[in-house]
Amino acid sequence: MSEEATVSSGGPAVGRLILTLTIFLLSLLALLWLLISVAPTQAASGAGTGTIRGHLVNGTHNNAPVAGQSVTLQMAQDGSARDLTTLKTDSQGAFLFTGLATASTVKYAVYTRYQGAQYVSDLVDLSKQAVQQIELTVYDATSSSADLAVVQATILIHEPDASKGTFTVSEIYFFQNVGKTTYVGSLNASQGRPNALLFSLPQGARNVALDQGFNSVEAIQVAGGFASDAAVPPGETQFSFSFEVPYQSTSYDFAYTFFYPTVQLSVLTPPALQASSGALSSKGLMTANSHPYLLLQNQNFRSGDQVHVRLQGLPLGSSQSQHQGLFLVPTWVWLVGGVLVMLAIIVLSSLLYHLFQRWRESKPRGRQHAQKRPAHTQAEPEAIHTRGKADAGSSEQDRLLHQLLELDKAFEEGRLKKTEYTEERARIKERLRVLLSLEQEKEHRRGAKERQTAGSSRSPSNAKRRSGKS
Repeated sequence: MSEEATVSSGGPAVGRLILTLTIFLLSLLALLWLLISVAPTQAASGAGTGTIRGHLVNGTHNNAPVAGQSVTLQMAQDGSARDLTTLKTDSQGAFLFTGLATASTVKYAVYTRYQGAQYVSDLVDLSKQAVQQIELTVYDATSSSADLAVVQATILIHEPDASKGTFTVSEIYFFQNVGKTTYVGSLNASQGRPNALLFSLPQGARNVALDQGFNSVEAIQVAGGFASDAAVPPGETQFSFSFEVPYQSTSYDFAYTFFYPTVQLSVLTPPALQASSGALSSKGLMTANSHPYLLLQNQNFRSGDQVHVRLQGLPLGSSQSQHQGLFLVPTWVWLVGGVLVMLAIIVLSSLLYHLFQRWRESKPRGRQHAQKRPAHTQAEPEAIHTRGKADAGSSEQDRLLHQLLELDKAFEEGRLKKTEYTEERARIKERLRVLLSLEQEKEHRRGAKERQTAGSSRSPSNAKRRSGKS
């Protein structure tokens, strides 16, 4: 009885122990989950001892403070960036961000959007100095581009891709705004070309990729290029983008239009392309991105000017090489070929007309002779033999004319070279001329023989009439 009591009395203790362990394990798991979920948030939110304080000023009005303007703190970490918090400046244009992480992998930036333009501070690293002071300058906006100019425009043409039939172009611009206001364009195209920042593109350009200077902006296609609502504040601003250009032959005319006054234009091309331009001077070879390029350059261009760069030696893929001959044949060759084809048609039509006329003339004459000489059956084998020769000559002429047509067709389709075509055509025409000469000679002989036969047949009849009279 005592043993049973001991066992039964230990049952509740074991149950409480199991329940306690279960609660402990669940609490531990919950704590671990909380730590895992909260730890990244704390690192991202930058909880720490770092501080960024600063002022927002207006450069158009001699750095006057901008009060009541929203400014946002952005954090960059591990290749990504996100906004942390937004606040408004006080009456003195001041702002303050505290409790920021000071890890070396974390960087900060402050930005604001003022009168349609976005202004961003330089990156702030708190790992070496936990408390830092910055000043963010904004400007009044203007829609006039009168103060804009391009200090340097660089066009880099990369090695062409023969398999795709394209070459990639990278362009870099350094704009200079000499005024005290920020140029802010509009993409409203209801009145034609929009009043926005313009960039030139060659005909057929595709796959435009916007890069530096085009963050958080929009772009639309316009005649001769594209327009963007990117802002240009006072001072120097850099823009860069790239695009693809398709080509169909071994040469290409790269056209560039200046939308703004440009101090200097530089065009870099691979040496194998044999680039040339009447408006740019060759400066020899130079190295860019560890590759050699031919430099074409000139200075002082006005808005509206245009430059053409002729590219030679573009490689063709297998599908393009089949059509290469069509693109490389000059226009005058097509004109000469067309004239020759027309002359051939005229000559052939004339020959066919004369042959038809002779056939029509010979047909009634044969019936007349048959009526006049019904009794002279001995002449029939000879006539049949003569017609056989004529038919043989006619068939030979038809064969030569058919060869002439096939020759012209082969030349038009490009299966014969011009020298081969000229020689073969001359040979066939000479053969036709000989056959026509032989035919004319046979006709002449046949007519003379018929006249002689007719004269001899009349002579016995006259003799009979004379003998009857006597």
